[in-house]
Amino acid sequence: MRMNPSEVARFREDQERREQGAQRGLYAFAAVSRHAFIEARMERGAERILRLIAEGKLEEVQTIMETPTWGSEGLEEDASSCTL
Repeated sequence: MRMNPSEVARFREDQERREQGAQRGLYAFAAVSRHAFIEARMERGAERILRLIAEGKLEEVQTIMETPTWGSEGLEEDASSCTL
């Protein structure tokens, strides 16, 4: 039985995608974090923002909240301080 070229091309593309997916699954880095670590980081950020509001530093709060990470890159983060 002969397959027309479009079927062969589709089969090869599908096979290529499956092989790439398998390679990525085996060897690529995965970005994963524990929920507790993420929650602790968010809480530290919220505490920092509330502290700045209490100190009357509203312009700094505005600047932090306009950044995509809410200024969390400036916080000292230690994964070992997070307990489960």
